[in-house]
Amino acid sequence: MATSLIPDVLDSAAVAILCDLERDGFRVQLEPDDAIVIVPRSKLTPERMTAIAEHKGAIKVLLRCLDPGVLERRDVMRAQIEATPAGYVPAFLFRSDVPYVAGRCFSCGDGLQQFRVGRCWRCALAWRLAARMPIPADLADALDGARVSA
Repeated sequence: MATSLIPDVLDSAAVAILCDLERDGFRVQLEPDDAIVIVPRSKLTPERMTAIAEHKGAIKVLLRCLDPGVLERRDVMRAQIEATPAGYVPAFLFRSDVPYVAGRCFSCGDGLQQFRVGRCWRCALAWRLAARMPIPADLADALDGARVSA
C-alpha cells in the first residue's frame, strides 16, 4: 500500500459511503482474502452498489486502518515513539522477541504470504500510522523488507 494514498483516502467519498452504510444498519468488513463483505447485501440499492464498486480500493484501505490488529500494533508502536529519546527512531516492533526468519513477520511473528523476510501488512500499516506523518512509499517498502541484525 502506498503511503501517499492515505490523505486522499481520508478525503475521498469512501468515508461518506462507509458512514452512510453504518448509519443505515449495514455491517461492513474486510475478509482475509481481501473481499469486502456487506450485510445485508440484499438491501443494497443499485446506486449504492455502483458507488461501492467505484470506491472499492479506498474502502479497503479504510477498513484495513480500522482492523483491530492494526490498531493494537499502532498503539504499541506509538508508545515506543514516546519512549525513544529525541533524535532517535524506534524499531517499530510489535514484539521484540521475534527473530528474522523468511516467511514470518519480523515485527509480530505472523506468517507472510511470500517466503521472504519482512513485515506483515498489519505491522507495515501500524508503524506508518504510529509515525503520524507521510512516509514515502519507497522508503516504507525498504524499511518493511529490511534485514537488520543488531
